[in-house]
Amino acid sequence: MKNNIISLAFCFSFFGAMIAPAHAQIPVTDIASQVSQGRAFAQQILQYTMQGLQLEAELKNLINNPASLLGADVGGLINGVGSIMSATNAIGSNYAQIDKNFASTFKGPNTSTLAANFTRWHQSSTGTLEAALKSTGLHRESFKTDSDALTAMYNKSQASGGNLQAMQSLAEINAFQVQQTQKLQDLVAIQNIAASNYMAAQTAKDQAVMDMNAKYSIPQYSMPTTPSKSKY
Repeated sequence: MKNNIISLAFCFSFFGAMIAPAHAQIPVTDIASQVSQGRAFAQQILQYTMQGLQLEAELKNLINNPASLLGADVGGLINGVGSIMSATNAIGSNYAQIDKNFASTFKGPNTSTLAANFTRWHQSSTGTLEAALKSTGLHRESFKTDSDALTAMYNKSQASGGNLQAMQSLAEINAFQVQQTQKLQDLVAIQNIAASNYMAAQTAKDQAVMDMNAKYSIPQYSMPTTPSKSKY
């Protein structure tokens, strides 16, 4: 999971560098790269969804069989939930900025709301964790990572309500995150379609200009050279 997050950070820096300034025309080659990167992100999000569903099954199993609960199991589950949360939140946040630039050039039926949708998604995802932490007297900004925050929340819930209550709280957060990840899949799919449509439209426009130039181009002829008169 750590390697996935590192690769995401590299992709974001590469993806963000390709965005043209506002009100400038985005080159087709850049859009093609965005589409390619978007497909890679979509695959990663799908993997996170599958991992979240696997964690959901493991959490349900531990809740139904509390006697099998081990410290190592809990630590692994918390790290899994926290890592998925961090990775998907990073994707949502970066796509919001990407679409702000993209919408300034391509005025399609979806682009005007893409950035706002990603922003709302990110606020909902991060706000849920913040609310859960506040309910136990904790704050997200006090921790370096989502996994650290979840660990502190789990330990505090365990101290006040026992292992089962703490595990149920973690399961609820993971279930919500699975739903959020699935919503993120839909948003990324819409963004990729919009980028593909822009690329196709821009390619067609460029081809039309080339065809027009070829049709009405005036052939260039060299003027004949006048032979110089002999002095004799």
